Amino acid sequence: MVIVESMAAFALVKGAVDAVKSAMDTADDVKGIYNGLDALFKHKDAVDREVGKKKKETKPRSKLAQFFGKKMGDDTDDDLGVGAVAAMVLEQKKIDRDILNLGIRIDNKFGEGTWDEILATRETLLQERKEKRKKAKEVAAAHAKEDQEFYDKIIHWIIEFGKFIAIAVLVSIVAYTVWINRAGAVENSLTYFV
Repeated sequence: MVIVESMAAFALVKGAVDAVKSAMDTADDVKGIYNGLDALFKHKDAVDREVGKKKKETKPRSKLAQFFGKKMGDDTDDDLGVGAVAAMVLEQKKIDRDILNLGIRIDNKFGEGTWDEILATRETLLQERKEKRKKAKEVAAAHAKEDQEFYDKIIHWIIEFGKFIAIAVLVSIVAYTVWINRAGAVENSLTYFV
């Protein structure tokens, strides 16, 4: 179910937020913090993808979804029930609030605007990655087209060479047949005169 997968993804994001908070409290260097932020963004992206999906699987529902389902009398397998939707929205809000609080803590520790700079830099890097992938796909498509054209030319010339050989063999057979017939005709005419 979409809700169950979303709840699992929310739990991963929550764990990553907690890891970054812990690293901020204990780490002397930024390595622990950026490892946690890396995991946070990875899991946050997974949550965004998971919430957007519409695939269904059978897994146990979260306690919050079960609670709303019981209170609202929803079908437990319905991802569009009030309880399921409410649980997903509330979990998303909790994660967003935790990330906002994390941003405030980072700003407090490293100076105001640090979190916004992190987000802006990440967005810029994601855009650059998309553009590089797009260019790489275009280059790969161009190479594939060039390769296909090259192989098409090779096949074309192999076929043309095959035609030439076939014509040469046919002409040779016709010439040999004519030569044999002429030689036989000459021999017959010589015996006729003798």
